[in-house]
Amino acid sequence: MDPTARPADTELVTAGAPPSGPATDHEMIDAVLRVAGATDADLAQARDEGWLPLLALDRTLMPGRGRYDLDGLAAAADAPREVAVALWRALGFPDVPDGVAAFTESDAAMMRALLARGEARGPLEPAALARLEEQVRVISGALARIATLEAEEVANAEAALRDAGCTDEEIALAIVDALDWDNLSSLVDYAHRIQLRAALWRRLALPQHAGTPELAVGFADIAGYTAISEQVDETELSALLSRFEGRVYDTVAGRGARIVKSIGDAVMFVGLPASVARVALELSEPYEGLPSLRQGVAYGPVLARDGDYYGPIVNLASRLSDIANPGTVLATEAMRDQLVDDEELRFRALRSRRIRGIGEVRPYALRAGTPSEGG
Repeated sequence: MDPTARPADTELVTAGAPPSGPATDHEMIDAVLRVAGATDADLAQARDEGWLPLLALDRTLMPGRGRYDLDGLAAAADAPREVAVALWRALGFPDVPDGVAAFTESDAAMMRALLARGEARGPLEPAALARLEEQVRVISGALARIATLEAEEVANAEAALRDAGCTDEEIALAIVDALDWDNLSSLVDYAHRIQLRAALWRRLALPQHAGTPELAVGFADIAGYTAISEQVDETELSALLSRFEGRVYDTVAGRGARIVKSIGDAVMFVGLPASVARVALELSEPYEGLPSLRQGVAYGPVLARDGDYYGPIVNLASRLSDIANPGTVLATEAMRDQLVDDEELRFRALRSRRIRGIGEVRPYALRAGTPSEGG
């Protein structure tokens, strides 16, 4: 974001600024915000209380004038009130008081779209509504992390403008123009599409044809990454991820395995069972400057495509890393069977777990052993 950027007068005239003569910053930002749904009372209050730039961002991101309270939103979406309330809460927001017109036509349109998505598979009965709520919670929760990082960038730009002595009007014009929402939306859409494509291959690929390779697959991710990302700034977070990737890449290469890909705070690696097991054990050891890792390893047939690997085994290894305790490695029974005679490794059977989308699984805790140990 360029904190010195500002839109041309002609762009703001199109949006509603006075058509004759150069517009002042005051006139330009008022014209833009009125078109986006702000009232004169909103503008006056924002100026009096010192949050005009925030109002500009608010109206840019969610344009339109509030028309509905929760009852009105439910009626506009042709939904029972309790369903509208449930979906709004699933987005992660508190109930809006009765009588407060906080929702726009865009909110009503999205509510109708959500209901149509839920009803596409049949009547929106309690079980179907619960599934829809879960989808909304997961999507909104993931986007909340992205929004937090974006808000930090905007806040830094605003601080730089204030330090430079800019007025509220100048700040509002600059940060709205620099928001570049279309490009950001395109990036989110693109990342979502390629991540969904990869998830579908992991979930639905069935590597059963002759000649399908069998490999050990490992996933390692940073325990507590979400909490960490909320406590440190972007520079510290970037440094943490660089240390994490550096250690994992060095360890994987040193043990004769291969990195497949990095996925934010997680890394996927493959190789022979003994190599993958030893990579996981080495990564489970404390390492200065890094939080503990959670890891899952599995063995079986995989489908190779475009340098990546897919299939139930890959999905299982990923899910095991999700449920592993920090600093531990969970392995599948097939992985244990491949390494049962390796005296440097020990496997301890744990209670069976039901893993969504996979079924009943009995994981094994993997740890280092010595030739003198039994079991």
